[in-house]
Amino acid sequence: MATAEPDGESPVEIDDLDLTGTRLRDRVRDGSDLAGRRVTLRRCDLTGADLTRLDLSGWVLVECTADDANLKGAQLDMSRWRGGRVRGARFTDADLTDSRFDDVDISDARFGGATVTDAVFTGCRLTGARFDRSRGLGMTLTGCNMYGAFLDGCTLTNTDLTRLRLTDASLQRADLRGSDLGGSTMHGADLTGARFAGADLSAAQLGPVDLERLQALEGATINAGQAAQILLEVAGLLVIE
Repeated sequence: MATAEPDGESPVEIDDLDLTGTRLRDRVRDGSDLAGRRVTLRRCDLTGADLTRLDLSGWVLVECTADDANLKGAQLDMSRWRGGRVRGARFTDADLTDSRFDDVDISDARFGGATVTDAVFTGCRLTGARFDRSRGLGMTLTGCNMYGAFLDGCTLTNTDLTRLRLTDASLQRADLRGSDLGGSTMHGADLTGARFAGADLSAAQLGPVDLERLQALEGATINAGQAAQILLEVAGLLVIE
């Protein structure tokens, strides 16, 4: 473990430390050695840690493990997560404004009630993750595996949603108007009540489209091949070029 001089504003770097349970929680409270400081954790283990309502603003976590950690109500704005695992973690009611997750396994994590304004997820594993009831605008999701994820009611307008695996995901009442879903797969996704007006789906894999799914896709941009397939599936009409 390496730390800077004991100045309340100086950065702190911690490497390869076992921080399971509540030990980190005790060190982040007001008056403790990490309170209010810019912290970078590398390859640390926070499995099952109780970090509820702690101020971790601007923290950087590199190749850390935080499976089943409780981050409910934590201040995580401008935090950076690179690699590692946060499987089954609870981010409920946390502030994730301007946070960034790159190549992190966040499977089965819960974000209900979290503020995700301008949060960015790139190359992450988000299978089974629950974003229903999350709040805020501008969340970006690219290159993520979101198989079976829950995005019910999420506002994802005018943003980059490219190269997502949304197979069997739930997008009920989600607002994706104006967004780019190029390279994304939507096979079996529940689109009940979702809105795609102005969204670019021309390079997406839509999967089978029935009348209910067609209603959700109203106003979206698709390509000629997709349109011909939809006509065949919905109306039994074969388009001949």
